[in-house]
Amino acid sequence: MEAAKRPSRTYGILRAVSGVLAVGMVLLALGNIGVQFYANSRDLPGPGGLSVVSHVVAALLVVAGQIVADRYADWKAPVASLGVLVVTGATLWTFWWA
Repeated sequence: MEAAKRPSRTYGILRAVSGVLAVGMVLLALGNIGVQFYANSRDLPGPGGLSVVSHVVAALLVVAGQIVADRYADWKAPVASLGVLVVTGATLWTFWWA
């Protein structure tokens, strides 16, 4: 039986950072959903449907990317982790900072 390949230390740190960002995106999506429900119940504007749907889609993408990053030890892991970083950065830039 062959020993499983272990990712390098750099890939491990990158994977850990992308994991934290993936959890953060899921929490932001859940928070957006909660705020939208609250706003609808109080007749307030809320974040809007586009923001809620975009955060949910981004959360699904980063979770899928993080699953790939956690399961593979070859070139797919750092590429998936970088994808998580890009999607998270684009979502934060578009809906929170810009």
